[in-house]
Amino acid sequence: MSSFSSLRDNLRSVLPTDANRRFIIAYSGGIDSQVLLHLMAAVVAGEKYRLLMVHVDHGLHKDSRAWAKWCVGRAAALDIEAAVLKVNETPPPGHSVEAWARGHRYRLLQSIMQSDDVILTAHHRSDLIETFLLQLFRGTGPHGLASIAERQRFGPGLLLRPLLSSTRADIMAYAEAHRLEWLDDPSNLEDRFDRNYLRNRIMPQIEQRWPAVNARIAHAVELQQFAAACLDEAADAVLESVLGTENSQLPISSVTGLSSAMQRCVLRRWIVRAGFPIPDAVHLREMQRLVRARADAQPCVRWKRAELKRYRDELFLFWHTQRIASHDVYHWNFGSALHLPGGVLSAHATVGRGLSASLAASNDVVVRFRSGGERCHPVERAHSQSLKRLFQEWGTPPWVRGEIPLVFYGDELAAVVDNCVCRGFAAKSGEAGWILRWTKHAERAETALGRAATET
Repeated sequence: MSSFSSLRDNLRSVLPTDANRRFIIAYSGGIDSQVLLHLMAAVVAGEKYRLLMVHVDHGLHKDSRAWAKWCVGRAAALDIEAAVLKVNETPPPGHSVEAWARGHRYRLLQSIMQSDDVILTAHHRSDLIETFLLQLFRGTGPHGLASIAERQRFGPGLLLRPLLSSTRADIMAYAEAHRLEWLDDPSNLEDRFDRNYLRNRIMPQIEQRWPAVNARIAHAVELQQFAAACLDEAADAVLESVLGTENSQLPISSVTGLSSAMQRCVLRRWIVRAGFPIPDAVHLREMQRLVRARADAQPCVRWKRAELKRYRDELFLFWHTQRIASHDVYHWNFGSALHLPGGVLSAHATVGRGLSASLAASNDVVVRFRSGGERCHPVERAHSQSLKRLFQEWGTPPWVRGEIPLVFYGDELAAVVDNCVCRGFAAKSGEAGWILRWTKHAERAETALGRAATET
């Protein structure tokens, strides 16, 4: 079988067959993405698919605008719709330019996705091998050494790498046979970037000494992917039996009886499933110490923008945000959602339950956050109690209490959203009422990208 047939067959084998899918081709203008663009134009010709070429202009080179224009022209020549996304920032001092550009690239690609869209990137076997070696040098375990996945969930759709089993020689042969043109980014020759140094200086020497090394490393990657999948499956078996509807909470008892290695495996998998950034080995060890902490302690592990805390016999995952100002007051008419720091407050009409609609119509009703000293007399109780005591009874972690909206009628607390309505403010039998719901922001911009933004 010719390398051309192999490239086309591999492409067809991984593309979803659903009609009317939109395929978004991440296009840099280099030889790899040029081959992918050309292949996609040929493979989907006459099919009920939509193609969109997307070029991300990182603004890192003086010719980047001219490159973007050239890329649009390549798409037009193949009668493919094109879009250019611009990064309007510069890399912060001390940060990896590679990681910064990669993160922005995937964020922008995700921002334009619609339901069931498929992002296609032109990574090939050399990228797979380079990523494996870079992860090895960083001291990562099976999940890192699994390198690049051919298929994974990404935003509201999929991320596919249909050329992953193809070699650089296959791609070069295809480009030359079809007389394709492409851009050569001069930064690819700069050995100050780790991947370039590995590609330009190290791999040629390794390949000269061990000609079969690429195939062997590719096999090693396959074994690591198998090992990572087995670890995830074992961890999932533990988590499925203990996770409820709230997947950002985990009972301490679910991990205390496990071996140290399995404990780390389950904690890591729980964090990934909940959509939070993947912790490194150092943070995982800190989490294990947190598991062993006293039940009345409130230790915390922070990494990236995520936090893990213990309260009583539960572990809690949440995003680190600025503390909500308790003195802010918000007027609300209940007719539309109220956007507050940290989330959205909504009201749902009902009868005989919730907050009295007649009271809610008053101009004296406002929404505030906890400042201390509040009291409430829940309708089902005989006496009023301090809000602090009620939170303790409800098992509400201390760091969450200041983020729960409180509804006041004048100076009196009328409702603790998602928890209770205070006596005197509840809808009577047959009376119109409002059920209040608090939806916290899901701040997952970093990790909605999954592993995609860290692999290559």
